[in-house]
Amino acid sequence: MGGGYEEKSSGGCLRCICCCYCLLFLVISIVTFVAYHFYNVEKPKPPTYDLQSFTVKNLDLQPDKTVKTEFSVEVKTRNPNKDIGFIYHGDDSKVSVLYNDAVISSGKLPEFRQDPSNTTVVKISLEGTSPNESGSLQDDVKGSKDDGGIPLVVNVEVPMKIYVGKVEMIKEFMAFVSCDLVVDDLEKGKPVKVLKNECEPDVEFFRDKD
Repeated sequence: MGGGYEEKSSGGCLRCICCCYCLLFLVISIVTFVAYHFYNVEKPKPPTYDLQSFTVKNLDLQPDKTVKTEFSVEVKTRNPNKDIGFIYHGDDSKVSVLYNDAVISSGKLPEFRQDPSNTTVVKISLEGTSPNESGSLQDDVKGSKDDGGIPLVVNVEVPMKIYVGKVEMIKEFMAFVSCDLVVDDLEKGKPVKVLKNECEPDVEFFRDKD
């Protein structure tokens, strides 16, 4: 009787293992099909980005000779794909405003989901305190009109995922955007005119997130 019980137990274990392997094979097949469909059928296109506005909320020289900044930036992103959407993970994003290669203000993107064929305007708040070496920033604010404007760089780094229909891709990618700006002034309380606005996006679907 004991031998029969052991045979039944062994048979049950084999069936369980077979079911697990079948389920694993099914999952791998589904993932492979989705990946093939995504890369070869959908042929994803990266979103485009354009800086819409740059507002100075605060720019003050502090008693310790540092400069306190507070900016508001609006970026328009357009998703050209008809069936592919993007999920932006704002908590892990990084947005920086640079002057003379030094970060003078920083912030984060909000978390948002961009549907296919969608255009979204994202508002970003940035603030920071940085050294005012030799008063260069203050001098440029005063003499900006005569010198042709103040050069700034806005860098955006944000992790993102992609979804097709209701299927969300497991892999996470990074989107990088660098915008070279020239603004006419940085005086708080006055409208800032963007004289130059050139944004270079870098979204590589095949590159892993660092």
